[in-house]
Amino acid sequence: MTNVVVSYNCPQFPLHKRDKELEVKIGAIDFETYGTNLGMGHHQVYAAGFSIKGKTELKYIEPGETSENFVNRFFFYILNNNKLDGYTIYAHNLGRFDSIFIIKALLLNKDIELIPIWKDNAILSLTVKYLNTKLILLDSLQLIPGSLNNILESFNCSTQKGLFPYKAVNKKSLFYLGNKPSINQYSNISDQDYQAIPNTNWNLKDETLKYLKSDVEGLLEAVLKFKENIYKKYQLNITNFKTLPGLALAAYTSSYIPSNLVSEFKMVKDLEQEIRTSYFGGNVDVFINDISKGYLYDMN
Repeated sequence: MTNVVVSYNCPQFPLHKRDKELEVKIGAIDFETYGTNLGMGHHQVYAAGFSIKGKTELKYIEPGETSENFVNRFFFYILNNNKLDGYTIYAHNLGRFDSIFIIKALLLNKDIELIPIWKDNAILSLTVKYLNTKLILLDSLQLIPGSLNNILESFNCSTQKGLFPYKAVNKKSLFYLGNKPSINQYSNISDQDYQAIPNTNWNLKDETLKYLKSDVEGLLEAVLKFKENIYKKYQLNITNFKTLPGLALAAYTSSYIPSNLVSEFKMVKDLEQEIRTSYFGGNVDVFINDISKGYLYDMN
């Protein structure tokens, strides 16, 4: 047996440079759906909203229109606007909810190209190309964890979520006009708020679009605030990162770690390969956590 040891440069540590300009092409998208089990069963899209700074577009399904045809119509309305080319669009829970409706509706269009990026059975990003327009859809939940309601409150957004009777929506009630739904059709509504709702001439379409408007504009406001905070502190554009850990690593390497330290780091090839064989995850216990000379890093 011959032991061969050669000089080896391990894969370059992911250093990130600060961005020179703040990204302004950012939007938000949201869907309203009805179905069974309040989110766990088969759902259909019946309303959709899109918002960029200074402009919001809301659409509602037409009588006899299928969910897939509606989503197609909504996206073609967006994609036919060349001014939106290059925009990054955020959807809250894109990876495990909104992307399902988008892909199902757009997949059969030969003129549309879809490029998804997956991780752990969820879509992190979805690039949509049509003629001269390219959109990149990202999941805001991957950057700002939590319910939209909590996020709007924590960011002190001027737009807050409204009150809506999800349980009252089904295929037959999409164009309902009449008395307001009973209080048990709402979730987490106080008696005072319920009494403030007019008893008659309650219109499901109008209420849906009003609720959808607050959701999509609130999401955009929160994302823009988050974007400006990150850029102000680290000079990084959040649109370059799909997840919060990726953004955190970029903030660390661009603002805190000396670049010369990383560039001079070298490892013997055999040793690097041996270390990689131990990458199994799970718990790691450090019993000796004191060093006299050198640098100590612990990253997940």
